[in-house]
Amino acid sequence: MGDEASQRPRKTRVRTISLVLAGTLSLVASAGAAFAIATIRHVEHTVEKFRTDPQETCTEQDCLPIKPQCLDQRCIFLVLGSDSRKGVPKKFGTTKNSPGQRSDTILLVQVDARHNRTVVLSIPRDLRVDIPGHGVGKINTAFNYGPNTMVRTVESLTGLAINHYVDVNFLGFEGVVNALGGVPICVDKPMVDALAGLNLPHPGCYNLHGRQALAFVRARHVVGDTIPDFSRISRQQQFMRALITKVLSAGALLHISDFIEAVQHNLRMDANLNLYALQDLTRKLGELGQSGVAFRIVPSVPVSINGVDYVQLIQPQAGQLFARLRQGVRPGGLGLAAALTRISPANVTVQVLDAGSSGAAQNVADYLQQAGFVVLPVAPAPAGLTTSAILWRGDSAEEKEVVASYLTLVPPKRDNRHTKGATVTVVIAPDFQGIEGI
Repeated sequence: MGDEASQRPRKTRVRTISLVLAGTLSLVASAGAAFAIATIRHVEHTVEKFRTDPQETCTEQDCLPIKPQCLDQRCIFLVLGSDSRKGVPKKFGTTKNSPGQRSDTILLVQVDARHNRTVVLSIPRDLRVDIPGHGVGKINTAFNYGPNTMVRTVESLTGLAINHYVDVNFLGFEGVVNALGGVPICVDKPMVDALAGLNLPHPGCYNLHGRQALAFVRARHVVGDTIPDFSRISRQQQFMRALITKVLSAGALLHISDFIEAVQHNLRMDANLNLYALQDLTRKLGELGQSGVAFRIVPSVPVSINGVDYVQLIQPQAGQLFARLRQGVRPGGLGLAAALTRISPANVTVQVLDAGSSGAAQNVADYLQQAGFVVLPVAPAPAGLTTSAILWRGDSAEEKEVVASYLTLVPPKRDNRHTKGATVTVVIAPDFQGIEGI
């Protein structure tokens, strides 16, 4: 009994670190199952780490004012995608025309080990905030003053105490995606952005390798986007879901040398965070599952102030969302979708029912999962459901439209009876005509 009790804090910490990295871009966590002890030790000694100050009094930019102790088994991780362009093609910009550094992607990740759930909160990079010691500006510019300022800025914005810090640059992202053998993802329309280098010329499924994956999560000039930065966050959430699916797949075997090369000089973290916990990643992910990871965006809206384009908080929704995270309460419907932007597949739960489809139902479930939806295990359809249909409740019209855009040959039908437990239910029967474009 005593030995078991002494193991609990360590197991909780291992579980926490594993789950948070899985709930983000998974840039490091993706490699967990493939690591041997010696390999982890080698990488551990090459990763740049920032010293920490538990008293939260340090002001030097190489010192992070964070406490590793998590509140009530709820740990907060700040995960940044750096826009460092060192070693990447000129079409992504250069240090000459993009001086300094900015946080291209800002994720605040809360892992609740007690309730087995993770919330990944996307913070728009143009959000207008107070940057401690530097006045008002876009939150992504806080990173230019160093990680210390970035941590203080996010804590000031949300009221959440950050426990751990991770940042990864472009090359690190590309390298880990390539080490995975690419990430399969399905899209419902052509997605082309010449400036980002994105070229998905038709609806359907693709296996995105490093450069195309980077272009997918960074694209800001895709036809049909009303607010480019919000649409980009929606795609990032979609990609994260697809990436978690790839990590969970039995065939996701990694090339250790590729992973080491990817993270060795392209990843930084706080000194209290280590990579040993990643060994148990796949098992921990299996325990949590896709439904245990919730994606949200800070409620905000575009504004123009003195000729400068910003994103500004929507109150009281933003304050309510931050308060729920501080209290360890589920976020509910707060931050599910951004203004004038279609809800991400990552925030839509789908139940696929098999009405004698001869295997087609499972194919549809696999397709929707690769599109980034949360897909529940395929179940037999009740006796009364004999034709293919997309069933939706009265409060899930937006979610129904997203599912319908991926299954254009399946007719939508309003149904409150068979949509319990999922946002949208898809019935696949012998009359199923297939997936258009595939």
